[in-house]
Order: sequence, then C-alpha cells, then structure tokens
Amino acid sequence: MSDPKTLRIFVGTAEGTRLAERLAEHFCPAARLLVTLHSGARPPRGCLVDRLGDTEPGEAATVIDALDPFDRSAVRALRETARRRSLPRLTYRPRGWERHPLDRWVEVRDLEGAVGAVASVARTALLWLPPRDVAAFATVGGLRFPTRLARPPVTWALPPRFEPILAPPPYSVAGDTLLLRRTGAQAVVMRKTGAETDAPLVRAARSLDLPIVMIRPPIERSEVPARSIDVAVDWVDSILNPPDYLRTAREWR
Repeated sequence: MSDPKTLRIFVGTAEGTRLAERLAEHFCPAARLLVTLHSGARPPRGCLVDRLGDTEPGEAATVIDALDPFDRSAVRALRETARRRSLPRLTYRPRGWERHPLDRWVEVRDLEGAVGAVASVARTALLWLPPRDVAAFATVGGLRFPTRLARPPVTWALPPRFEPILAPPPYSVAGDTLLLRRTGAQAVVMRKTGAETDAPLVRAARSLDLPIVMIRPPIERSEVPARSIDVAVDWVDSILNPPDYLRTAREWR
C-alpha cells in the first residue's frame, strides 16, 4: 500500500538536488522524502537516498520528476509508471538561461539538428556534450572537434580531429575563455541545460563573440511543469495537506 505521507523525488540535476533539500526543510519530519538518484546527481541533504537509476516509486503516494530533461527514456518511463498507478506527479523544470542580446545562438531541436548545423557556423567547434553523443559528429567531414570532458573517458576511438580535453569542474568564465582560445574554437556545441556549471561557457563564448549551436531540452506534450522551487513547494503542500473544501467535496461525492 502507498503511504500518503511518503514522497519520492527522482533527482537528476543540481537543480533537482536543491529542490529536494528545500522540500526536506519544509516537510520533514511530518513527511518522508525518498530520493532516487540519476545522472550522477549529488545526494540531497535531509532526504533518504535509497535507489539509483530506476523509475519505480515504491510505497510513495506522490512523485516528483526532477530528472535531466535530456534523459528522455527515464522521463517517459516515470510518466508511464505514475499514470499506470494513478499517482500524483509533478514535473520540475526550472527556467533555463535567458538569451542575452549579444548571444549568437543557433538553437536546434536535437542532436541530429546540431550535427546538421555545425558546419554552417565554424570549421572548429568545441563540443561540450555527453561522451556518448560526440561520435555523432564523425559524419561531419573536414571539421575539428576539440571535446571537453569532465572525467577521463573509458575508451576514445575517435579520429585525431576529435581532441579530448580533460577539464573537470569547477568552471569559470576566465577558464572557459582560455579553453576556447587555446583550442582555436570558432563555435561551441552544447545542451541548453540552464545549469550553473555550464553557464561560464555560455558567457565565455559571448565575450569572444562565438556562436553556440544550442540543443534545446526535449518538450513533453501535455506537460505543464513547475518552473520554480516555490511553485513545487506549494504543489507538494496541496498534496500532503489538502484544504478542507477538497475533503468536503470528496465526502459529498
């Protein structure tokens, strides 16, 4: 049986970790917050992390999707699980970066769009993408692709024009500006994550007047996501502490 005071949060981003910590501040110990970690996200303080990588809510009666929106398989699996079990579900997608007037973004819908667009903006493009996505650019001939990596790759079988550059966080505008200059990058290819850790690269490209091929996050149809932590807190409060008039309406029915 589902416990009405148990909430499961699927955390796949730094913003998701911050949301879980705020919910713990507001609702613990009256409610039990369980966390499933995805995508190497940092464990949130004040919550019990008891699962890794799955999309099962367990005994939770309510779920929050704070996953990486680019992890489409996990997002869709969680949505289907919540629908099948008739569980209240909130999608948390904080607002991304606002485009600055000096930004030169070429926004594309997906990885394939980025592959198709990059040759039109540069001959050398710095890639800041998950390692599994980098190989897609091997089909683009004649271009150099220096590739920033947060950790050493397990294997690297790409041709020499894909130069792996190990650059672990933390990141800064000064450091990313130096990286762009040293690699001779004429453009950047990255995801529009909205994450603080990726923002220095956006600002560095702006300062050098470089275009960015920006991959937009996937949009799930019929979703109305929460865009701020305050909205998510209000939603959880309405689920855990429904107002009296809703209880009255249920009894009347």
